Amino acid sequence: MAIDLKKATGMDANELVQSYGTGEKDFSGAILTRADLYRADLRQIDLWGSDLSAANLNSADLRSADLRGAALETANLAHADLRGADLRGANLSQATLENTNLEGAIVDETTQFPIAFEPQSRLYRIAPGAILSGVDLSGKDLSGVDLSRADLSTANLAGANLFGADLSQANLSRADLSHADLLDANLDRANLNGARLHQTNLCRTNLQAANLFDTDLRLANVQAVDVRGALCNARTQFPKDLNPAELQVYWIVPGASLQNANLSQMSLIGTDLRKANLTGAKLTGTDLWGADLSEANLTGANLTDANLWGARLTGAILDAAILMGTNLDESDLSDTILSNTASSLESEDKESGNSGQSDRNKADYLI
Repeated sequence: MAIDLKKATGMDANELVQSYGTGEKDFSGAILTRADLYRADLRQIDLWGSDLSAANLNSADLRSADLRGAALETANLAHADLRGADLRGANLSQATLENTNLEGAIVDETTQFPIAFEPQSRLYRIAPGAILSGVDLSGKDLSGVDLSRADLSTANLAGANLFGADLSQANLSRADLSHADLLDANLDRANLNGARLHQTNLCRTNLQAANLFDTDLRLANVQAVDVRGALCNARTQFPKDLNPAELQVYWIVPGASLQNANLSQMSLIGTDLRKANLTGAKLTGTDLWGADLSEANLTGANLTDANLWGARLTGAILDAAILMGTNLDESDLSDTILSNTASSLESEDKESGNSGQSDRNKADYLI
């Protein structure tokens, strides 16, 4: 980033306010130590990397200001409005934060607050596993961030810059990603169920094994996107110039052909897989809570540690399936073929020398 030499060598508060009033917003790198900006209106100002140490920002309006990496030591921010401000990397140690409104301010592990400071407002912490459900991050620069495993369900990310971001295994269900830039982003195994992708840039985005249920990608930029192993349903829509048969995605629909598919650790809660061909499928740790697998062929499937609580398996074929640690509580196993299956109880029978009773006990265990 090029830094204006005049800003870098110092500017007074009046100069900044006057320039801001003419439409100038970029004051990154400015030297404003001890500047008197009492009650100044500086909404959406860019003060990235600026020196505001000991500045008077009492009652200033800094909504959505970019204060990344700013020096705010001993600054007076009492009664200031910092809603939606970006404070990643900012140093607010010893700053006065009495009655400061920090609702929705963006912080990370490098943001420094005064010792024992207890924020009274909700901060948006950018970190792996962050809980950011329903938050408004529209238009924010989140390039390169690590939000892997984060909960961003129903979040507003419209127009956000997520270039190169790590969103692997993140929950983005029903999130608004319209006009967002996800160039080179990693969304491996992310949940995009029902996400809005209107004119989203997905160029070179990694969507391997992502959940694309109910998503419409027809107006998204999908040049060189990687969707291998992604989950799609009948409401998933791709651009007309893409041949879904060549995308190597998994269609989770009744009668689906999923033999030898690797669906391990995926969420297939409540899915309709009636009469699906899942012979030899890898379903270890897969969540099939409440799924309809009636008359499905699961011959030789590996269901180790899978969750089939309340699943419908009427008439399903589980011949030679591996059911070690599988949760079949409340599932409907009427007319299910369970011959030659390997279950947790069978292993216990062999260890205790009761292998002769394993076939009889297995059915009791499974039911």
